[in-house]
Amino acid sequence: MDRREFLKQSGAAGIFLFFSINHFQALSGESKEPNANFNAYLRMGEDGRVTCYTGKIEMGQGIHTSFQQMLAEEMDLSLESVDIVMGDTSLCPWDLGTFGSMSTRFFGPSLRKAAAEARQILLEMASEKLKVPLSKLKVNNGVVFNAENPLEKVGYGELAKGVKVFKEPKGEAQLKEAHEFKIIGKGVSRKDGHEKVSGDAKYAADIILPGMLYAKILRPPAHGAKLLDADVTEAQKIKDVQVIRDGDFIAVLHAKPDQAESALKLIKARFSDSPLPEGHVWELRLYVAGQTPKSVKAFANLKKLCEEYLAGQYRIEVI
Repeated sequence: MDRREFLKQSGAAGIFLFFSINHFQALSGESKEPNANFNAYLRMGEDGRVTCYTGKIEMGQGIHTSFQQMLAEEMDLSLESVDIVMGDTSLCPWDLGTFGSMSTRFFGPSLRKAAAEARQILLEMASEKLKVPLSKLKVNNGVVFNAENPLEKVGYGELAKGVKVFKEPKGEAQLKEAHEFKIIGKGVSRKDGHEKVSGDAKYAADIILPGMLYAKILRPPAHGAKLLDADVTEAQKIKDVQVIRDGDFIAVLHAKPDQAESALKLIKARFSDSPLPEGHVWELRLYVAGQTPKSVKAFANLKKLCEEYLAGQYRIEVI
């Protein structure tokens, strides 16, 4: 989804801030600046709540809570006023993925910068509404006020009311220093903790949709082995089993995974011999690598290093 498509689909009022980071450039150290397109955005709603929509997912590493802390910290909000929507394909833009311990290291700084930018935008809007210079404004728990006259104030939600504003980070807002943190680095209960401890959390295996079927795929016994022929007659005798065949691809489907597994075991398949060499896994790696002199040497060194490591000789060698 690009910005143009998002603008067409978005019907909610509020203040939106788009941001992104190029993971590969960040990994290589070339750049940590936002991309031309976005893979996450913030929404400041009329109810005073801010929501981050991201393609990142929570799978036990705790980023749902840490993202919430980062966002609340930089925007001067309470944790209770921050929502994180993760991995919802109908709401969240595309993201490269959640892997390699990159969410906190690379997405985290971008999230903080976006939150700081959002805070700055809201301060500018408050300055205009209150007719008070920016230098005199302070923020506490989502309320912008005149430091010289605290009764002159306006909440984030009121600033977002009835408007639809789309912004991108300019990179001008200043992040808080560590000594200023009130939320980041503090011990808080994990957002998903109670659901996981109580068993209420839903995982992929818990999701059952109407008409959903489980598939089991017929796989060759070794790399490179080709399917010569297959008799699926017995598998088809199991009630409600569906057998799907496309060339040498065969799968069996059933509403119950154990029934699909039973049907798969009834398929009588014959495969060709594997063209790959038998024996040690390293020989297989060498075969796949193409047997070039450079790759042979590299894999031989790697094999030696790993074997020494596994034998208990814990040392690092330069390959």
